[in-house]
Amino acid sequence: MAQFWKKFTYWLSEKYSFLKILLIYQILLCPMILRVICILFSRRHVEKRRKNAITVGFFHPQCNACSPQENVLWSAVKAIQVEYDNVQIVVYSSDKSSTPEMILRNVEAKFNIKIHPNIRFVRLQQGPWIKSFAYLGSMLVGCEALYRLKPHIMIDTVGYGFPNPIFKYVGGCRVIDYIHNPMVTIDKLKTRHVVVYGNQYVLARRSASALGLSKGIAYLYGRTGRAADVVLVNSAYTEENINAIWKCPQITQLIYPPIGLELLMARADAYSDIKKEFRILNASEFVPENNHEVIIQAYGKMLSKAKDHVLATTRLILVNLQTSSDQLDHAYLQSLRDLVKNLDLEDYVKLHPQSIHPSHLEEELIKATYGIYARPNDEFGSDLLAGLATGQIIVAHESGASRRELIVTKGDERNGFLAKSVEEYAFALVRALGTSPMEKRRMQKAARRTADQFTRANFQKEFLKIFDYFFESKRL
Repeated sequence: MAQFWKKFTYWLSEKYSFLKILLIYQILLCPMILRVICILFSRRHVEKRRKNAITVGFFHPQCNACSPQENVLWSAVKAIQVEYDNVQIVVYSSDKSSTPEMILRNVEAKFNIKIHPNIRFVRLQQGPWIKSFAYLGSMLVGCEALYRLKPHIMIDTVGYGFPNPIFKYVGGCRVIDYIHNPMVTIDKLKTRHVVVYGNQYVLARRSASALGLSKGIAYLYGRTGRAADVVLVNSAYTEENINAIWKCPQITQLIYPPIGLELLMARADAYSDIKKEFRILNASEFVPENNHEVIIQAYGKMLSKAKDHVLATTRLILVNLQTSSDQLDHAYLQSLRDLVKNLDLEDYVKLHPQSIHPSHLEEELIKATYGIYARPNDEFGSDLLAGLATGQIIVAHESGASRRELIVTKGDERNGFLAKSVEEYAFALVRALGTSPMEKRRMQKAARRTADQFTRANFQKEFLKIFDYFFESKRL
């Protein structure tokens, strides 16, 4: 009987939290009713085929920031400007302190994208609602965007999802979403989940309130999100979660984001002669989640099996990606130094908690023939991509993006190795360093082809296919 009441109480608490989030959603809808009425009767809709022009709106309130989301935004804007001369581009921005000229100069300086100034910025006054109410607040901001100007196509390059029904059914827009990171994941909808405790993975039970809130948000996220006409996602991980929660796989497409690898690729090609044959690099933040201990221990085991010509030249370089010394975990760094000393690897392992000079990281990426990463369940694999761009043969953790889409271990596209334990990593390093010159060159070319998917040119090519779909099928 006690077990029954325990389960019943858990169920009741979960349902209460679920209904609470639905109630909050209904309350947030109330102040939007008047705004929706104003939108429906607003004349601020560009005439659909006036002079064969089509208006495309980019819903991106923080358009003047410098994150990967803005790289996607401005890469898409540039692609449309180059390809279509009959499209009027509108960017919805909540930045009140910067002029359009200042924003475009910032885009060129940060992302090396020169935007033609014939775009229109629509200022949003309700931007703080997004900060206060996160994704739910985006509905009110979306209402304001439509009230000020209703475009023919609305592209949400942040990936809020919640304003989709407003854009489509109230504004009459065709809606495209680009999702960077799902608001709710499948794991958050499970009663039990894996947590890290003392470097060990432990199966724990999620609290009833957290589970109920997650299910409530997922329900709303799915109901509103699937109103989009096309859903673009940035990774296989995002695609899996969006398909599970939005339940619209027929309109979901994977397009990798541009992450600014072109300059690094060009320099890697220009200075390919400085690559060191048995140099191994890990470029990641010095935090416990990146499992540097596993890398160092595996490297030590590999050395015990290595041939003399490998021992004479091999080096393991660990470079910290944290830009500020204030972020550095000094206790963790000292533990790594102690481990290197205890394993008698001081002549072979070099730790760089800070870059020696501005081009230090780039030089290390180009010099290294191999890359090694041990972070488990890294769903985006951003640390690996720079190594792939410079043609490194990667040894990575057999989970997350590495296993799912970045590291290929068989066939003509083989570009690296996967491992989990220290012993598996050591064995993978032995195999990698023993690769024949011909096979090594083939794997390096495969690594570059993988990185090519994350270039701006590839993103723009795939993105424009979506526009062709709208124009050629006359879906406007």
